[in-house]
Amino acid sequence: IRPSAGFGPGQADAGNLAFRKSLFAGRDIAAGAVIAAADVRCIRPGHGLPPADLPKVLGRRARTAIARGTPLAWDLLA
Repeated sequence: IRPSAGFGPGQADAGNLAFRKSLFAGRDIAAGAVIAAADVRCIRPGHGLPPADLPKVLGRRARTAIARGTPLAWDLLA
């Protein structure tokens, strides 16, 4: 186990983000719309929420309009 000064990926892991998948808007989502499975895609690079969070994302509402291809983040969801 390597020591870490903080949480999140370290310098050694930074290059691996391009190979990780994450959750993105698969189509344009209107503000206030309920997020459904058809609205979400799991693609590379890993700049959004991890795929393991998909069950937590489904059923939430979009705080603002989310454009297709936007990495999903908790601040976009209500």
